[in-house]
Amino acid sequence: MKERSLAIFAFVLLLGLAVGVAASSGEDAKGDVWKDPASGLTWQVSPTGGEMEWPAAKTHCESLSLGGSSDWRLPTISELRSLVRGCDKTKKGGSCKVTDSCLKYKSCRSSACIGCLVKKGPGSGGAYWPPELSGDVSWYWSSSAVADVGRYRRWVVGFYDGYVTADNGRVGSNDYDVARCVH
Repeated sequence: MKERSLAIFAFVLLLGLAVGVAASSGEDAKGDVWKDPASGLTWQVSPTGGEMEWPAAKTHCESLSLGGSSDWRLPTISELRSLVRGCDKTKKGGSCKVTDSCLKYKSCRSSACIGCLVKKGPGSGGAYWPPELSGDVSWYWSSSAVADVGRYRRWVVGFYDGYVTADNGRVGSNDYDVARCVH
């Protein structure tokens, strides 16, 4: 009887700790949004809308109402890179130089931006994002334009390997990526 009481007490204690960890990670009670304690940004837990061209992704985020907020937008490349976990080369502050202040493809993108092709990330499906997030392990749009390679190119992150590169954001280009909105 005493052992069973101790086991129940331990279980309740562990359950309380687990709830405390989830709350401190910033996850919304509904699970729709997650506040990243590292950046202070609030993200969609699971993207809505599927794969889409860049203009549709921008519009999708700007019209989103989620978690009691309607001020959602497509993240900048620096914000999107702040989600990279498990790939030191492309995480925020890593050796890939592409940031909000370095947007030229020819001088900012380097072999470091290729990411981590061997190791799997800590997120769902091996994604290189925080475990609190879900969604298709795919390419994700940023709002940041590439400064020197055509006016339609946008920076993207491939979360299956942490790859940072440019994609064509032009309507009719058949470049369909996912939008994970931020506010």
